[in-house]
Amino acid sequence: MRRIKKSHNQKDRIICVTAMDRHSFYYQPVGSKERIWLFDTKHFSGSVFGFFRNHGRNLDGIGFSLTLRELHDLGNDHNVKIAKILDRIPAQVEYVIQEKEDLIQMPFIIHKHYHCSADFDRAA
Repeated sequence: MRRIKKSHNQKDRIICVTAMDRHSFYYQPVGSKERIWLFDTKHFSGSVFGFFRNHGRNLDGIGFSLTLRELHDLGNDHNVKIAKILDRIPAQVEYVIQEKEDLIQMPFIIHKHYHCSADFDRAA
C-alpha cells in the first residue's frame, strides 16, 4: 500500500461496510464521528470481508475498521482483490482530504445585487 502524501493522522480509520452485493468503504478522521464515503466495490468478495474481519475491529455489527497505520503495516497481501482495494484506498483518502481542505479554505464570496438604472422614465 502506498503512502498518503496529504497531512493526516495515522489513527484515522478506514471502515468496510459489507452489504449482500458489495462492500462500501468510508474514511473516518480520528476524534470525529463523521464518516466520509470513499468508494463501493461492484461485487461482494469473501476474501475482502475476511481480511477486514480478521484484522479489523467490529463496529457494533455495522462493519469492520482498520487504522491507516494498520492497513499500511499489513501490506498488499497475496490476494489480487485485496491488493486492488488496498491500492485504491490511499488515492481516495488523498482526494477526500484535499476536497475537505478546499472546502474549509475557500473564502465566501458575497455578491451584491445592483439594480440597473436603465429603467428610468422615458418620454413617450
